[in-house]
Amino acid sequence: MRLAVFSPLPPSSSGIADYVAESLPALARHVDLEVVVEDPATVDLPLGRVFPLRRAGDPVCADLRLYHIGNSPAHGWIYREACGQPGVTVLHDWNLHHLVLHETLERGDLREYLRQMRRSHGELGSFVGRQVARGLGGELLPARFAINDRVLDACLGLVALTESLRARAAERLPGDWPTLHLPHHVALPLEPLPSREQARAALGLPSDALIVTAPGLATAAKRLDLAIPAVARLRARLPGLRLVVAGAVEPRLPLEDWRREAGLGEGLLVTGRLSLEDFIRHLCAADLVLALRFPSHGEISGALVRALGIGRVALVTGGTPAAEEFPEGVVVPVDPGAQETAHLEALLETLIRSPELRRSIEGAARDHARLYHDLDTGVARLARFLAEVHGRAPELRQRLPRDADDDPLLHYLLQETRYAAHDLGLGGTHLGVEPLLAELTGEAP
Repeated sequence: MRLAVFSPLPPSSSGIADYVAESLPALARHVDLEVVVEDPATVDLPLGRVFPLRRAGDPVCADLRLYHIGNSPAHGWIYREACGQPGVTVLHDWNLHHLVLHETLERGDLREYLRQMRRSHGELGSFVGRQVARGLGGELLPARFAINDRVLDACLGLVALTESLRARAAERLPGDWPTLHLPHHVALPLEPLPSREQARAALGLPSDALIVTAPGLATAAKRLDLAIPAVARLRARLPGLRLVVAGAVEPRLPLEDWRREAGLGEGLLVTGRLSLEDFIRHLCAADLVLALRFPSHGEISGALVRALGIGRVALVTGGTPAAEEFPEGVVVPVDPGAQETAHLEALLETLIRSPELRRSIEGAARDHARLYHDLDTGVARLARFLAEVHGRAPELRQRLPRDADDDPLLHYLLQETRYAAHDLGLGGTHLGVEPLLAELTGEAP
């Protein structure tokens, strides 16, 4: 089978770029593949030499397309391809609200944004969309009102990195539509992995410090506004405690203000953007890993899965896919409610003062990651799923909902029917009205 993979690749800032780059060699053992990127000239040279690269918009000769879509502007061109040319979609985030905002409202197309909100949430979506367009609701409204209908309506199969996302998609898709839960793989490019002491020596970190590491790009959703004062208070009782932000900082994030207000001083270290090797070293150097995320858009963190594979205690936000994906005892959930700061502080202190508890969780994390998150095993499952979808592709294409952008009247009737279904609580139901409406508008074959 010839497969075209649509994804960003390193050095793109999207974490999905690393995820895909790590999986391509294993996938190439199962299928003939080419990779479609926005601009081949920007891709790291080793990848460009190993895999055929195509520029977005150029003709693709493939039996099946595989789209990697995440909730960031870096995936805008893939989103447009996936909506126009059906294929298998790997949905890295359940909620693509920020991506759709970039593709519509931020390009001056308020009408299309409101149309997407109404398509996903009926009349309530229209109301909420107008509030978001006015700059109201902050991060909570986009997180609360997921947008993904266009992608789901155009996919021949859906791959999800968590079971909760797969189950939600299955409720939205027809009952026999192909879906796959593919646990996020563990890839650790340092072999052998350094010990905690070796990693600290390589990074210039104190060997005797207690280190809490927040890996990846620092954003508002990662709860550092709560973690910094929690660590500052603990540092008064545990002077060797340090918080390391192992990655870059979102430009408008007031990290320095939070440090100053909390009095954390040199207890906070911000590394800036790291090579993948140094990123892994920081995970190896950590005593505890903060992988908090609220509000969540349904994602699973690659940094979290790497930390589990190394065998580190990871604290995650309760009620999110990061907490629900793993058995009890593999991660430590933090309640995102009104007492989140106090809960976080208490958990950190308990774990720091309980080496035996830490070692128990570290062992459970490492064992689970090795058993369920092996890269080669996961890619083999993906290849079998792709073969299944390819075999059913003619039938699946015939059953895709029709948008009919070339027929304004048919398009209008289809959209109104979908909106009415949402308002009646039937948003996940395949209505099957396309042939009737096409006949009414004179578009029937």
